[in-house]
Amino acid sequence: MSAEQGASFPVNYLTAWQLIVVMGGLKAGETVLVHSAGGGVGIAATQIAKHIGATVIGTASAGKHEELRALGVNHLIDYRTEDFEQRARQITGGRGVELILDPVGGDSFKKGYRLLAPTGRLGMFGASSAATGKGRGYLGMASMLANTPWVQFNPLSLMNANKGVFGVNLGHMWGDFDRMRPWMDQLMGLWESGAVKPKIARVFKFDEAPAAHHFIQDRKNIGKVLLAP
Repeated sequence: MSAEQGASFPVNYLTAWQLIVVMGGLKAGETVLVHSAGGGVGIAATQIAKHIGATVIGTASAGKHEELRALGVNHLIDYRTEDFEQRARQITGGRGVELILDPVGGDSFKKGYRLLAPTGRLGMFGASSAATGKGRGYLGMASMLANTPWVQFNPLSLMNANKGVFGVNLGHMWGDFDRMRPWMDQLMGLWESGAVKPKIARVFKFDEAPAAHHFIQDRKNIGKVLLAP
């Protein structure tokens, strides 16, 4: 593994592993919907899900579909022109999906929760809908919070719907090395077998950090964006 691949591996793949295997419990034959499928976590999640034997539905802009299809995504939805809830229902014949990985938040959580099949799980690991532009502002955050389905996530609703909702923030897990070490051991085994492989979109120099942020915010990347000396 190269130094660049090594830098791309821990956060993306441990996050995807926690979402899919540890907390998501994805099984062969199930369907997972991966939002932001072209991001580092999205690609890692796709590779892990395909290794398990699951079907992957990904959301991404149309310009990324060809490359993501080559990376293993079975069905692609252009979130800019299609309603992912309606399209995913069509793809699954109305059944819905067993697992959703959502870093968007707000209304996306609401639609995703409705889309879950019985025993389905919604894994939340971000709230990018709160950032509506490149500047600091509170309107996006207010909109995201207003559209979050707080009522549907209450215990009685979850029990009656036979659905699960969970959150992942790897940044709050660094004190649990003993818990994460076996995850990394299994991931390294998958890397050695060729089942997973980090994809690097672009490497920027440290003094190009602002350009790297713009590159990500403009949604140009397919894979991980790195900073290097």
